[in-house]
Order: sequence, then structure tokens, then C-alpha cells
Amino acid sequence: MSGRRGHALPLSIAAVSALFLAALAGCSGEGVPSPRPSASASPTPLAPKTPPGLTPISRADFQKALSDVDAALGPGFGAVGGAQTPSDLSGALGAVALNLGVQADALDRLRPPLPSVTATKQLAAALRSLSKDLTAVATDADIQRVCTGASGMPHVANSPGADAFRLAFLALITANPGHPYTFGAFLPGAGPDPNRRPGNGALPGGRRGGYGKLTVDNQRTVDTVVKIMSGGDLIRAIYVQAGAQATVDAMPNGTYEAFYTSGTDWDDGGRRFTRDCEFEKFDDPLQYTTRTTSTAIEYSVWTLTLLRTSSLGSGAPTSPVEAGAFPGA
Repeated sequence: MSGRRGHALPLSIAAVSALFLAALAGCSGEGVPSPRPSASASPTPLAPKTPPGLTPISRADFQKALSDVDAALGPGFGAVGGAQTPSDLSGALGAVALNLGVQADALDRLRPPLPSVTATKQLAAALRSLSKDLTAVATDADIQRVCTGASGMPHVANSPGADAFRLAFLALITANPGHPYTFGAFLPGAGPDPNRRPGNGALPGGRRGGYGKLTVDNQRTVDTVVKIMSGGDLIRAIYVQAGAQATVDAMPNGTYEAFYTSGTDWDDGGRRFTRDCEFEKFDDPLQYTTRTTSTAIEYSVWTLTLLRTSSLGSGAPTSPVEAGAFPGA
């Protein structure tokens, strides 16, 4: 048994040596592994792709986006122009100011054609600036510096934000001379504040038919309109410029309420001052009567004297009236 174990040992050594040589066969003479042959071709590099969200939209789609902003802003600006009281004007301006911010965000999300990128950013910034300007005009409406859309809209159109918008739109069309875009229909052109001022005397409308007379002595520094009302019916409206007098006749018999409003820029269509407006009502009524005697016709004659502190006759009290409650007829 011991003799067979002596012959087995060399066989084991030989087997290990063969494995070691096989391992060395894969090495170069320097001990560095030889490169393995490859039958595969070298990979072709792929061209980089623009992420879909960053691809510029077409000119047609860009114009549609601009038109959508126009359509979104148009009704709000229409409400500003049509407002007939300071509170309505303030509310309309506030709503449009918020919407301008929304539409500016919509422009920021666009991927406009490359020539329009810078101008689109400028347009978005201009809408935000215009939003701040509308908020400032709304504050003026709250304190009745501007009273209706007839003056509120010119204040908006003449604001720095409106000027910035026009410059940004000019940059847009300058950058795309071969592809003119349309935008900004919601914003009217700039222009001076209106300053309409009728002459002294009766305004259109009302009723005639009697002997009564009414004189208005306006000793104030602002123009004033006095309205004589019977319920919701206008009897007479008289315009009196600052420091002037006006007299109307043919006042019919009846008991009437006397209102007055003062301010700047009389809008005859809206029957209101559009700036610096105030509204008052005389607490005591005006009574017009006519009596015929055998020798004469006796009739009522009233004088309303408007001082810095208003008075009817001798110190008659007045009370402020909300703009919305002031008769517009």
C-alpha cells in the first residue's frame, strides 16, 4: 500500500503544473493580458435629440396662443371701459389685474419660435407691469379720483405698463418682419384724459310744464350738476360751471328731491362726472305750487346756493349719497 501512494504524488504535481501553464498561455511576455479578439462592429454614436417640451412651437401655434391671451383679456377690459360707478370700476380693474398675471404666466410657458423668444419674455413682463398699474388705478377709483370707465380706461392706456407692452410688441414684430403677428386688441391706444364741459343751463331730458323757476348759484371751485327728481323720474338736470349761475323755468308742480354731483369731465351719455366725483342729496324736498288769483299767477321760485359747505335756502342740510344710488337718468 505504501508503494502506491509514492507513485500518486508526481501525478498530482504534473496536473497542477499543466493548469498553471494553461493560465500563463493567456498572458503576454510582459505579464499583461492579451486583448481578446472581437467580431462585433464599433457602435455608431446617436445624434442628440431635443426634448419634446423644449421644441419651439410653429408660428401658427404661436399666433393662436397670442390670440387666446387677447380673447381672455378682452371681456375684462370691456368691463373696465363700461363701469359707471367708482365701485364697479375698482372691481373690474382688480379682476383684470389678476387675469393679467395669469396670462403673463401663460406666455412664460410658451416655447415661441426662436426669433420671438426675447420679445415674448418682454411681453410677459409688460403684462405684469400693467397689472400693477391697474391695481393703482383701482385705488384711485376707491377714493373717487377716477369714477367711471370713461376716465379709468385712459388712465390704464397711458400707464407705464401699457407703454412697456407696446414696446414689447414692437420688438416682436421687428424680430419677425416676414411673419407679422397680431396681439394687444384688448388695450386701447394712449390719449389724453377727456375733459368735457357743457355750458351753463338745462341738460337734455326731464319734464317741462309749469311756471316754477329754479336758480342754481354754484360758488364752489368745481363744476356741478343738480338733478331734480320725482321718484325715479328726472324733472330737470342743470349744469353749472364753477363760480357760475344758471336758471331754468317751466318747472311743473310737485314735491321733488334735489341731488347734486360735482367733478371733472361730464359724460353726457353716462350722465356722470368721470373724475373727482362726489354725490350729495338735500335732505329737504323742493315743493312747487301754482295759485291763480284774480290779479296774478303765483308760483314757486327756488334758489339753490352751493357753497363749499352746501346749503339749500338757509343752511339746509345735505347728506352724502353712494355713487350707485345717485340718479343716472
